[in-house]
Amino acid sequence: MKLFPVGLALALLVCGVATTSASTATAPERQIMTSVNQARASNGLRPLRSDVRLWALADERAAAMASSDVLSHEAGGSIDSGLSRGAIQWYRYGEVIAYSTASGSAAAAHLFELWLSSPSHWELLMSDSFNYLGVGLSVSSSGRTYGSIVLTESRDRTGARATLSGVTVSGDDVRWTWRGGDPLLQSHTAGLRDFAVQQRTDGGSWVTVSTGTTSTARSAINRAHGHWYGLRVRARDRAGNVGPWSAELRAWVP
Repeated sequence: MKLFPVGLALALLVCGVATTSASTATAPERQIMTSVNQARASNGLRPLRSDVRLWALADERAAAMASSDVLSHEAGGSIDSGLSRGAIQWYRYGEVIAYSTASGSAAAAHLFELWLSSPSHWELLMSDSFNYLGVGLSVSSSGRTYGSIVLTESRDRTGARATLSGVTVSGDDVRWTWRGGDPLLQSHTAGLRDFAVQQRTDGGSWVTVSTGTTSTARSAINRAHGHWYGLRVRARDRAGNVGPWSAELRAWVP
């Protein structure tokens, strides 16, 4: 593999059609994801969504390069094997790598600029088919910061979202409304399917009052006076991905 001058090295790997979000991310890794997705938005593209398993794989691959202090896709082993170990479904995958002699936020900015300045790398990051990514950074003993972005085109695995939009009280009746949607991916968005609904009184235990509903409103009739009534919802998409519960919305029946 051709080596570039120190601090100006990068490479990429793309694989064709298959025959078969990260809580632990560092601030510089998140910085790279933000930069990539801001650029995608400027080009009319959807954001690449986070998959914690891809972040772990990208971290592993960056660490392997840092350990050997060599910029190489081969240093981290087979991406196919890494995707299989993580049970990550894919149709296509790609990887861009580079190193910088900077560190921290400066390294993240430099790596992004390296990829931006390379048409072949930029084409991958601005892909109209990839929909998920993971970012990994690791520093070698020589002080180089190695970076890997692993991208996949995969089935939708992002949970749908639900948000309570309002609550009204009329006498001893309470009515809640909500809305939902499935976050749009660059490709393979499953689409919103339905909601689950839970209710509770005075901060007590949640009780499921509805599942598999397509309604966006619920009324609680003839509530006892002098109590708080709370409701929360969550959404499911057509691929079965369930999102988080919404924030609770409470109403007081005087």
